[in-house]
Amino acid sequence: CEQCLTGKYFDEEDNDCKPCPKNTFSLTGARNRNGCEDCRNEGEYSQEGAGYCQACPQYMEYDETTKKCVCLASFIRIGRDGDGNGGTCTCKPGETLMGTKCHPCEKAKWKAEEGVTSCSLCSSTLEDSITEDFGSTSAKDCKCPKGTYDDGKGKCEVVKDGMDDTAFGMCLENVTVDPGFWRVNSDSTDVRECHVSEACTGGNSTNYCREGHTGPYCKLCIDGWTEDPLMLCKSCENSTIDVIMTIVILVLIAAAIGSLVYVSKKKARNSEEHRKTVKRFKNGGKIIFAGAQITASLPSVIPAITLPNNFKEALKAASILNIDMFNMVSVGCWAGSVNYYSKALITTLTIIAICGVLILTGQLVKKHRSKCFTSAIAITYLVLPTVTTKIFGLFPCDELDDGSEMLRKDYTISCQDSGRDFWEAYGWLMVGVFPIGVISMYGFLLWSKRARLKKPVEQRLKEEEITPLLFLWEPYKPEFWYWEVIETGRRLMMTGVLS
Repeated sequence: CEQCLTGKYFDEEDNDCKPCPKNTFSLTGARNRNGCEDCRNEGEYSQEGAGYCQACPQYMEYDETTKKCVCLASFIRIGRDGDGNGGTCTCKPGETLMGTKCHPCEKAKWKAEEGVTSCSLCSSTLEDSITEDFGSTSAKDCKCPKGTYDDGKGKCEVVKDGMDDTAFGMCLENVTVDPGFWRVNSDSTDVRECHVSEACTGGNSTNYCREGHTGPYCKLCIDGWTEDPLMLCKSCENSTIDVIMTIVILVLIAAAIGSLVYVSKKKARNSEEHRKTVKRFKNGGKIIFAGAQITASLPSVIPAITLPNNFKEALKAASILNIDMFNMVSVGCWAGSVNYYSKALITTLTIIAICGVLILTGQLVKKHRSKCFTSAIAITYLVLPTVTTKIFGLFPCDELDDGSEMLRKDYTISCQDSGRDFWEAYGWLMVGVFPIGVISMYGFLLWSKRARLKKPVEQRLKEEEITPLLFLWEPYKPEFWYWEVIETGRRLMMTGVLS
């Protein structure tokens, strides 16, 4: 007789040695089935016909229910055969081994493959980037945190003024621009504040402008739209109505002034009383006009200023006082090709021509000389801030980060085009003619007549030689005969110069 081999027992019925069942063993061969001992230590197992028990492979534990080694909690099995046997236990993608368990990769880390290797740092592919959640499985999950954006060069940069600081995972191409800001294209890091904040709606598309607006800073109007006094574009349909209303208002103002003069003349007991009433109206109106003209210039002087809606409507109405024909009439609707150079040329030459005709008429028709000269001075007084603003607008250029350099007053005009020198020279010539020339003319005319102007009020009113200058000195006391020069300079500083 021969003894059964290790891992087997003798079966008397079949008179043969048979393997011990799973999870039992026999060191020297057992005489019967009871001689196959159960595995002695917890967590051990054996294969059928085994002569010993062994512990489960790494990252596995023995399952009493199935009588098999199964993966520890948090592990997965890979590499099984067709029958579902074999394989090893390891961590799934997005997790790494920490102690005896698989844990999700921390934020700012990722792991794409199965295994117990460490998670990769996001900063190795995109500096300063993080992941939005734990357990990321791809480097694509590494994105820039809030307050930063991917500059396209492997680094998260801190957002600049005008960029949204609340969005996660922004790239330079899809950076969200805040309302009131603009950039030249999706590759630009130069985010600039719009001249008129309401014209720029922001966002992360290629169009940051409100309806009707386009171009740098959303400063230009598309075809079929024109700019209103608040520098916002409106459709030509609405603009036509505004033109009609402007004409109606001007007619009503003229009628009201004529009526006041007529009524005061009728009610006056004598010509002297009438003269004093007219003087009060004229001087009061002059003060109101100057103040309203300065107020109406606010949108161009401080375009980014936030104003109440009801005040904006008042400014639109007051813009008539700027006496700018291009604001009164919707030029963009009927002559879209009129650029800023043409507007400046037309404005300056028109005023020069009108004043020239009045002065020439006064020289030829002596009985109207005083009225013609006074009218010419009054015209220069009324339009000087507007004309000065137009002239100063010929100089400033704005360099954009795409290399272009555009005229700030008209972003359809490139300061790099030929002919720029001519318009700069023309601008300087007009500076000499209007802001410098007109104020100097006022000063010279008043200085040359200062002896008569210093006389008591009643006496100087009888001086025919200074009557043509009435518009300059009448509102002021004799000792302040020069004050119109200072007042005109103040108006220019608060309108044309600041703009």
